[in-house]
Amino acid sequence: MSARRFSQRAWDQRFQAAVARAFATVPYYREMWAEAGAPLEEPVVTPVARLDAVLDRLYPLARPYERQREEPGWTGEPGELMEALKLTGDYRGEPLFEVRRALLDWERIGRARYHVVLGADAEVADPELRAAGVRAFHAAREPALLGDPAQIAALPAHPGRARVFLRRSLTDLGTRDSRHGEVVHDPRLGYLGGRYRTCGHVHLNWRRVHARQSPSGPLLTLLRRRRPTLAGISVPGTAHLGVQHCPEHGTPILREVAS
Repeated sequence: MSARRFSQRAWDQRFQAAVARAFATVPYYREMWAEAGAPLEEPVVTPVARLDAVLDRLYPLARPYERQREEPGWTGEPGELMEALKLTGDYRGEPLFEVRRALLDWERIGRARYHVVLGADAEVADPELRAAGVRAFHAAREPALLGDPAQIAALPAHPGRARVFLRRSLTDLGTRDSRHGEVVHDPRLGYLGGRYRTCGHVHLNWRRVHARQSPSGPLLTLLRRRRPTLAGISVPGTAHLGVQHCPEHGTPILREVAS
């Protein structure tokens, strides 16, 4: 990992550009100006729990959300997942099996094959779907496995060598399992970064995510995602997290701070 390409000034400028685009093109953010009666420099904070209620208004006017034709906008992109895995320093491009509650039509992340294993908490009409995913995982020679700690524990152990990655929420970053790689995930914001194995810090994927400090915790803006556009999002239970720079790598991290 290198900080040579990271610039705090450029990062903040990308945030400002994303916010300007949101105010100019996305109904939800345009309404903030109307309610304020004046232009705003930053969006009003939106709690992540409110995103479902305003989903239709988070899409650009030129490409509105078509509820009857599209899945909800929280799936994210394969590149977000790949980059989060790389931020752990442990992912080597193995075929990835992700434990999820629903199937996903991705086939690859980067050059690696991508598969879904339906977890024990997934609601399926045909139990064979879950069994087929587990069989495929066991048949893979040296796979990578990603899921919540409880999901991983519920799966039968791989008979050979599997590289395990744990999915951590923003409220669970104080817990670390040094045996496995860890990626940071939010159900609405997607994959946000990973804990790098050598320094132990939780690194934000700064090319895709901007974070600024607030009394309630980091406010997150997705710099590349347009549909939906997510800017100035707060996550409950993160007031203990600060946006800092890794002393080893110089790039943005999320770290517990003294109250």
